[in-house]
Amino acid sequence: MAQAQGKVTPKNDSAGVEVNICQPQWIAEQETFKIANSPPRTANLTFSGADLNYLARVLYAESSGAGILPDESDRRIEKEALLNVFYFRLNRKGYPRNDYIAKTFSMVCNAAGQFDSLQPKPRPKFINSGNPKYKALGKSECSDLQESIDAVQAFIAGGPNSKYIYDNFRSRSARHSGTIIGNSKFWLSELGKEESDAVR
Repeated sequence: MAQAQGKVTPKNDSAGVEVNICQPQWIAEQETFKIANSPPRTANLTFSGADLNYLARVLYAESSGAGILPDESDRRIEKEALLNVFYFRLNRKGYPRNDYIAKTFSMVCNAAGQFDSLQPKPRPKFINSGNPKYKALGKSECSDLQESIDAVQAFIAGGPNSKYIYDNFRSRSARHSGTIIGNSKFWLSELGKEESDAVR
């Protein structure tokens, strides 16, 4: 899938001062999507473009930008691993409770106490990617946001990757043992290991 180009466009405000407007290529909100190459657990799930854009915003907030991880390939691989964590939690019990089963990525992201960018309260990076605040993002942050949107689209088109069987991640500096990818550390919890289809 071709990558979109997030643009920062100069415009004049009402006082005639030139300001830059971030214009990422969002996923069409009203369209519905299915994840390619899904196993039975997720084969029947559908996702709105709005749900995928929300996921892209969380991914943008949780992943390393170019300022922290300069190599584009490293950022892409980190994002793919992160997306596989979100995916792993779809349609499963225990994230965080047995009575909560996420059928959408928004439900995965909003599950109580799971992701630092959203809880206990949303962090600025997530807030600033919302409409209309994203329009004020600088060139580097606008590009980082577009990379996250592109990564979500690539994941939907390609499906889950068995190289990244993880259900948790933290920053690289976290004390928990795990696999370092980019600037993040990944692992599969005991709960995840108990899942009969954890390899898929």
